[in-house]
Amino acid sequence: MTSLLKKSFLMALACVFVGTYGVVEAQDAMEAQTKVSSPLEMTVEPAVPGVVMPSPVHVFTTVKEAAEYMNITPQMPKLLPVGFNIQSVITLEKDILQVVYVYEPGAEPYYNQAGGAYIIYRSSKLPGDISGDHKIHKVIETEGVDGIKVTFKGSDNMVYLASWIKDGQNHSLDFYRPVTRDVAKAIIHNIVEEISHTK
Repeated sequence: MTSLLKKSFLMALACVFVGTYGVVEAQDAMEAQTKVSSPLEMTVEPAVPGVVMPSPVHVFTTVKEAAEYMNITPQMPKLLPVGFNIQSVITLEKDILQVVYVYEPGAEPYYNQAGGAYIIYRSSKLPGDISGDHKIHKVIETEGVDGIKVTFKGSDNMVYLASWIKDGQNHSLDFYRPVTRDVAKAIIHNIVEEISHTK
């Protein structure tokens, strides 16, 4: 009986020793990593507790509110394919106005809602590409629409992205369901400057 107790005691002691060894080993590895990386950590300013970085995205209920926030008079589409309505209005920083138009269920039932029938329109006074589209398109062509040079990106017959500059504002139309070039041109032809454009 005593030998059984001795064996149990020795096994328990061995388990404690092995467990302690494992914990100490892990702690030493952590300290070694901290020691190696400590010079890098010293070059970074410590975060101030309770301070949250402001979001670059600002959400608005109307285009008018967003335009006032950005201090611009927006040029907005007056014509869109049937069934598309404003879903959201945001600004990125105070530089880019973004309006998302979503297809309204029921107008044309053959649209697959899960496939994402929506159009993203952006306008800004910033130069360069404001579309946020980084896809590689098969076809990239430039064509004049009402005397404005418009770049169309897409496939042979369909447009996924159109971008242009008009009256000092940079524009892009991103079609998540591609449209024909004639439809894209009609939308661009009907983008006008408005003082009041409500949701």
